[in-house]
Amino acid sequence: MRDKLLNTFDGDNAVLDFLNPDKAIYTPLVEIPSSLNPYRNKGVRIFAKMMNSLPLANIKSLPAYNMLFKKKLDGGLGGIDTVIENSSGNTIFSLAVIARIMGIPHTKAICSHQVSHGKLNLLRFLGTEVIVNEEPICPDPSDQTSGIYKAKVWAKDNNWFNPGQYDNEANPDAHYKWTGPQIWEQTGGKISLLGVGLGTTGTVVGVSRFLREKNPDIQVVGVSRMQNNPVPGVRTNNLLRQIAFDWKSQINFQEDVGTVESFKKSMELCRAGLFVGPSSGFALVGLLNRLSKQDLSSGEEKIVVFICPDSPFPYINEYFEYLEEKEFPRIENEQLLKNYQPPILKNQQTIIPVKELSPREVYNLIFSEDEGVVWNKIKSKQKYPLNSGYRIIDLRNEEEFEDHHIPGTEHVSFHDIDIKLKKDKKLKKEKGVIFVCRHGNTSRIAAYKAVQFGIKAINLQGGDAEWSRLNLPRIRSEKCISRFCL
Repeated sequence: MRDKLLNTFDGDNAVLDFLNPDKAIYTPLVEIPSSLNPYRNKGVRIFAKMMNSLPLANIKSLPAYNMLFKKKLDGGLGGIDTVIENSSGNTIFSLAVIARIMGIPHTKAICSHQVSHGKLNLLRFLGTEVIVNEEPICPDPSDQTSGIYKAKVWAKDNNWFNPGQYDNEANPDAHYKWTGPQIWEQTGGKISLLGVGLGTTGTVVGVSRFLREKNPDIQVVGVSRMQNNPVPGVRTNNLLRQIAFDWKSQINFQEDVGTVESFKKSMELCRAGLFVGPSSGFALVGLLNRLSKQDLSSGEEKIVVFICPDSPFPYINEYFEYLEEKEFPRIENEQLLKNYQPPILKNQQTIIPVKELSPREVYNLIFSEDEGVVWNKIKSKQKYPLNSGYRIIDLRNEEEFEDHHIPGTEHVSFHDIDIKLKKDKKLKKEKGVIFVCRHGNTSRIAAYKAVQFGIKAINLQGGDAEWSRLNLPRIRSEKCISRFCL
């Protein structure tokens, strides 16, 4: 039973009623401050659809509920004691909770071997059984080594239920049934532009379908992830090819957005009082990019909405990994913290500056041939020696390094860099040792450590992301790399 006015749930089914979107209050639609809306003086009003206000604090709880509910309605959950899904994120998180309340005691998550321990521990905390699967980095659903394929086969063989978020129509239907109608009512039918991150694409397909049935003139911006730019829950164009839903017919425009701008915009939203995660910043950046290309000179009011899938809290450590130190207040008396080891030489009380060079400067330092020649040598699998006296150490994870790296680079995990610096005596003899990470922040720390050992360390400014943006020579894998499971 629920008291709609007081938003109170009681009785034996109280928790299930609480999680039932049909019985929930609308998630907030909040206009962002003018300080984050550069087009407010041109009549544009931008609203955040706060899906992190759902009971399970994430947008995936809607399709999770709908996939389970429809299966139950069809009588398909009789005798089922296990749900299995290829996911390590919000989908399996939500399925585990809702399935248990619906009487299904076990949930199994098939996760890629590159999933973080933080995600694994969250799933275990919720009682989910984790199966780590070593597979191609971005497998085709029909690939028999993929978690998607295995989930389907194991479900059939063991009488388990595999919701299959990647092709189950109950995924977009959830947003057609709940998210779309809410946005339409909350904007009084005045919405003219919608921005949505593209992951499984269930959100954009369901919401767009509903809104454009109401008003065919509503435009939709699908936001995809730039290659080699990790953002949780969303996909690159290459990964979107594996999606079964017809998402392309539901968007008018597509914008590519990268890691740093997504995390930074998310942080700005949080600091303004809207506690949303990196995929929310991602959607807003894509929306702003599209607005910058439109004629807004009339000054007529334009109602714009972007979807905020979850909160920042699961990703806090990544904000400090991807954003520059200057984005955060300094810590006074940091030396008093336990195990703190400031990057200084023995008997020296000041931090030693690390030499930092731009990608172009590094290229000219390590290669004597022009870019076209090096690219051709890579394509023809010829040797591409570095200039004498220089070494490059890439600190990214193994999958990212496998996907692409600077020619002549040595891969060393950041967790192993201390051992490397101690044991590799030849590093001190080099003219320069260049450290590379995703965006130049982790590599700066490694370079500080190297300086302490008397190594002529150089940090690559902007990291691999800037090197790739300039399309400087890279050795590429024949398979794609994706850091995040959906």
